[in-house]
Order: sequence, then C-alpha cells, then structure tokens
Amino acid sequence: MRRAIAGATNSAGATDTSNTAYATDSSSASNSADATGAAPDRIAAAFAAVRESFKLMALNSEIDALDNVVHGDLQLSLYAELQNLLLDRMIWFLRHVDLRQGLASIVAHYRAAVEAVGAVLDHVLPDDFSSARMARVEQMTQAGVPTALAHRIVDLRALAAATDVALVAARTDKPVPDVAATYFAAAAFFRLDRVVIAAREIRLSDYFDRLALDRALDQIGDALRRLTAEMTGAGSPGHDAVEHWAANHAQDIARTRHAMHEIATSGLTLSKLAVVASMLGDLAQ
Repeated sequence: MRRAIAGATNSAGATDTSNTAYATDSSSASNSADATGAAPDRIAAAFAAVRESFKLMALNSEIDALDNVVHGDLQLSLYAELQNLLLDRMIWFLRHVDLRQGLASIVAHYRAAVEAVGAVLDHVLPDDFSSARMARVEQMTQAGVPTALAHRIVDLRALAAATDVALVAARTDKPVPDVAATYFAAAAFFRLDRVVIAAREIRLSDYFDRLALDRALDQIGDALRRLTAEMTGAGSPGHDAVEHWAANHAQDIARTRHAMHEIATSGLTLSKLAVVASMLGDLAQ
C-alpha cells in the first residue's frame, strides 16, 4: 500500500521522501512547471508550503496506519485525496504567493487560515455540499476509517479554498471566518462548486486542452476572489452579503447566473467551462 512521493519531490529538488502520501506520479513536478513556468526550486518550496500548511504529513501517517485495516482500494483513494490537494494547491502557491519571503512565515499565515476555515465549515458550507460531505464521512467510517480521520480527509476539498479566503481576507482586512462565509455563499450562488467538481472529471488527452482547462479554473478562482472581496462590504457575512450585492447588480447577473446554472446541471465540456470563466470574469470586472 505504499505509494512514493519521489515524483513530486525528487523532480522538484526536494529531499524528504520518507513518507508515502501525496501519492503522485513522476510527472508531478513537470506538470507544475508546465502550468506555471516555475523553476524546480520554486516547485520544491510550493510543495513544502502546501505540505506544512495543510499538515499533510500527519494525515499521511494516519492513512499508513490503515494497512490491513481497510480495503486496499479505499486506502489508495485516501492517498489520492492528499495527492489532489497537494498538486492543486502547489500550482496555486506558485501563481499567487511570493515564495521568496520564507517558508516559515508563509506556512504560519496559511496554516492559520486553514485552521480558521476548518473551524467554521459546519456553519458556512451550502446545504447540498454539507449533505454530500456527511454522506462521504459515513461511507468511509462504515468501511473502517476512523471517524476523525474520515472527517479530515473529506474536508480537504473544502479546505483547499482556505488559501483563496486568506488572500481575500488580507486584501479586505476582514476576519477569515467572515470571508469564508461569503466565499462559500458566493460559490453556491453561482453553483461554482458543481462546476469545479465536474471540471475535475473532464478527461483530456491533448496537452494544450489540459492547459486550457487549468487556465479556465484559475480564471474562475480569480473572479470568485474578486467578487467575494466586493461582497464582503455588503451586508452581514455569508448569504446576506451575497444577496445584498446581487440586489445591487440585478441586471448584470441575471443572465450570467441563469447560464451558469444551466451549465452546472448539464454535461460539462471544456468549451462550456471556458464560457463560465469568461462570464464570471466579465461580472467581476
């Protein structure tokens, strides 16, 4: 049940290969370089920043301890959750964080944000997301995963947004929990959670199509951050702030929101994703 991280670390120039999590293939570092144009030393720094900010080493050890306790396929799926977060946030850090400011300060800042968002997830996630979250936890626990570990693994998908929330909080000088409430409410308002989940399932064989997919998701993330920042000054945090903002932009958002809801509930393609990114970007200008 051991899956090495050598692909992510050795190719990036890192040296810690003592654990098996962040299960990744040998193209991980090159994928990060392709997506960002980053040099190996910056990729290694981003790797470390994500690993420490999200405390992935501890999670990895707990998954290791499930050897001969849960089915092998389930254990591999848990490693895959860590891998997905690692690779996704590595690219995020490479694009949005000045890694020259030092790992210690970066980790302190983003770990605090991850912990703050994690503390309020029960209160800020949309109802349908919360329902799916609890269903996944129950499924894992019934298969033998300890309840606390199941919760932490399931929450990784939502906690990935903590880095975006931290950026908005710093730009607006608002508390992280308040920004998180508005961020998740805004995502639900446009059904972006469904769009992003569906986008992750798109299978593309062409190199440039994969880059286009990555860029479209990055554009959606940027637009959501800008919209969240604008909404934070409108009403109480969360749903109220979104509704207050929407009332003041009714004509602009009606068509956009309708189109995005249609896309979210239909089969998502790369071209549809590009339309979502473009429309949301126009709305955030």
